[in-house]
Amino acid sequence: MADVPTFRELLTGCECSALHLEMRDGYMRSDPMFIAWQAGKVKEEALDPKRSAWLGLMQEVTGRGVDVRRARIISEPVTDYIRFEYDVTVGNVAAGEQVRWLPRRRATDLALPGNDFWLLDGNVVLVNYFQWRR
Repeated sequence: MADVPTFRELLTGCECSALHLEMRDGYMRSDPMFIAWQAGKVKEEALDPKRSAWLGLMQEVTGRGVDVRRARIISEPVTDYIRFEYDVTVGNVAAGEQVRWLPRRRATDLALPGNDFWLLDGNVVLVNYFQWRR
Protein backbone atom coordinates (compact mmCIF):
# COMPACT_ATOMS: atom_id res chain seq x y z
CA MET A 1 0.00 0.00 0.00
CA ALA A 2 1.29 3.45 -0.90
CA ASP A 3 2.12 5.92 1.84
CA VAL A 4 -0.54 8.57 2.32
CA PRO A 5 1.00 12.07 2.36
CA THR A 6 0.47 14.19 5.44
CA PHE A 7 -1.53 17.39 5.23
CA ARG A 8 1.70 19.37 5.59
CA GLU A 9 3.25 17.42 2.69
CA LEU A 10 0.18 18.11 0.55
CA LEU A 11 0.34 21.84 1.31
CA THR A 12 4.07 22.16 0.80
CA GLY A 13 3.65 20.27 -2.47
CA CYS A 14 1.15 22.81 -3.83
CA GLU A 15 2.34 24.62 -6.91
CA CYS A 16 -0.36 27.21 -7.56
CA SER A 17 -3.37 27.20 -5.24
CA ALA A 18 -4.91 26.00 -2.01
CA LEU A 19 -8.55 26.77 -1.22
CA HIS A 20 -10.14 26.05 2.15
CA LEU A 21 -13.90 26.15 2.66
CA GLU A 22 -15.08 26.40 6.27
CA MET A 23 -18.77 26.06 7.08
CA ARG A 24 -18.97 25.37 10.82
CA ASP A 25 -19.77 27.88 13.55
CA GLY A 26 -17.12 26.46 15.85
CA TYR A 27 -14.02 24.31 15.90
CA MET A 28 -11.84 23.00 18.74
CA ARG A 29 -13.56 24.89 21.54
CA SER A 30 -10.97 23.37 23.92
CA ASP A 31 -8.14 25.10 22.00
CA PRO A 32 -5.95 26.99 24.53
CA MET A 33 -5.87 30.02 22.20
CA PHE A 34 -9.68 30.16 22.11
CA ILE A 35 -9.86 29.77 25.89
CA ALA A 36 -7.31 32.57 26.33
CA TRP A 37 -9.31 34.76 23.94
CA GLN A 38 -12.47 34.11 25.97
CA ALA A 39 -10.56 35.37 29.01
CA GLY A 40 -9.69 38.56 27.13
CA LYS A 41 -6.14 37.60 26.23
CA VAL A 42 -4.95 36.89 22.70
CA LYS A 43 -1.76 34.88 22.73
CA GLU A 44 0.90 36.52 20.56
CA GLU A 45 1.67 33.24 18.77
CA ALA A 46 -1.86 33.38 17.33
CA LEU A 47 -0.79 36.39 15.31
CA ASP A 48 2.92 35.84 14.62
CA PRO A 49 4.11 33.58 11.77
CA LYS A 50 7.46 33.19 13.56
CA ARG A 51 5.76 31.70 16.64
CA SER A 52 2.85 29.76 15.12
CA ALA A 53 3.51 26.52 13.26
CA TRP A 54 0.40 27.05 11.11
CA LEU A 55 1.17 30.64 10.22
CA GLY A 56 4.79 29.74 9.53
CA LEU A 57 3.62 27.03 7.12
CA MET A 58 1.26 29.49 5.41
CA GLN A 59 4.05 32.03 5.08
CA GLU A 60 6.30 29.36 3.55
CA VAL A 61 3.63 28.21 1.07
CA THR A 62 2.47 31.70 0.05
CA GLY A 63 6.09 32.87 -0.11
CA ARG A 64 6.59 30.43 -2.99
CA GLY A 65 3.74 32.12 -4.87
CA VAL A 66 0.96 29.68 -3.98
CA ASP A 67 -2.42 31.43 -3.79
CA VAL A 68 -3.97 30.36 -0.43
CA ARG A 69 -7.60 31.34 -0.03
CA ARG A 70 -9.98 30.63 2.84
CA ALA A 71 -13.76 31.11 2.61
CA ARG A 72 -15.83 31.05 5.77
CA ILE A 73 -19.59 30.54 5.63
CA ILE A 74 -20.93 31.91 8.92
CA SER A 75 -24.26 32.02 10.74
CA GLU A 76 -25.66 35.24 12.13
CA PRO A 77 -25.59 36.20 14.86
CA VAL A 78 -22.01 34.99 14.93
CA THR A 79 -20.83 32.62 17.65
CA ASP A 80 -18.05 33.40 20.10
CA TYR A 81 -15.81 31.05 18.14
CA ILE A 82 -16.37 33.00 14.93
CA ARG A 83 -15.59 36.23 16.80
CA PHE A 84 -12.36 34.59 17.97
CA GLU A 85 -11.48 33.56 14.42
CA TYR A 86 -12.19 37.09 13.24
CA ASP A 87 -9.88 38.55 15.87
CA VAL A 88 -6.96 36.25 15.04
CA THR A 89 -7.41 36.27 11.24
CA VAL A 90 -4.98 39.19 11.09
CA GLY A 91 -2.26 36.56 11.59
CA ASN A 92 -3.54 34.48 8.65
CA VAL A 93 -3.56 37.54 6.43
CA ALA A 94 -0.06 38.55 7.59
CA ALA A 95 1.10 35.05 6.62
CA GLY A 96 -0.27 35.53 3.09
CA GLU A 97 -3.70 33.90 3.23
CA GLN A 98 -6.67 35.61 1.58
CA VAL A 99 -9.68 35.22 3.90
CA ARG A 100 -13.30 35.99 3.00
CA TRP A 101 -16.49 35.73 5.05
CA LEU A 102 -19.97 35.02 3.71
CA PRO A 103 -23.12 35.05 5.84
CA ARG A 104 -24.92 31.71 5.59
CA ARG A 105 -28.16 33.47 4.55
CA ARG A 106 -26.36 34.74 1.43
CA ALA A 107 -25.09 31.24 0.58
CA THR A 108 -28.52 29.60 0.31
CA ASP A 109 -28.47 29.37 -3.47
CA LEU A 110 -24.91 27.99 -3.62
CA ALA A 111 -24.31 24.29 -4.11
CA LEU A 112 -22.09 23.61 -1.09
CA PRO A 113 -20.82 20.22 0.06
CA GLY A 114 -21.76 18.76 3.43
CA ASN A 115 -18.24 19.08 4.84
CA ASP A 116 -15.38 21.54 4.99
CA PHE A 117 -12.62 20.78 2.53
CA TRP A 118 -9.29 21.82 1.02
CA LEU A 119 -8.85 21.93 -2.76
CA LEU A 120 -5.16 21.80 -3.65
CA ASP A 121 -3.93 22.82 -7.11
CA GLY A 122 -7.43 22.20 -8.44
CA ASN A 123 -7.01 18.43 -8.42
CA VAL A 124 -6.61 17.13 -4.86
CA VAL A 125 -9.52 17.36 -2.43
CA LEU A 126 -9.08 16.77 1.27
CA VAL A 127 -12.47 16.50 2.98
CA ASN A 128 -12.61 17.41 6.65
CA TYR A 129 -14.73 15.16 8.82
CA PHE A 130 -15.52 16.23 12.36
CA GLN A 131 -16.84 13.87 14.98
CA TRP A 132 -18.76 15.22 17.95
CA ARG A 133 -17.73 13.92 21.33
CA ARG A 134 -20.02 14.06 24.30
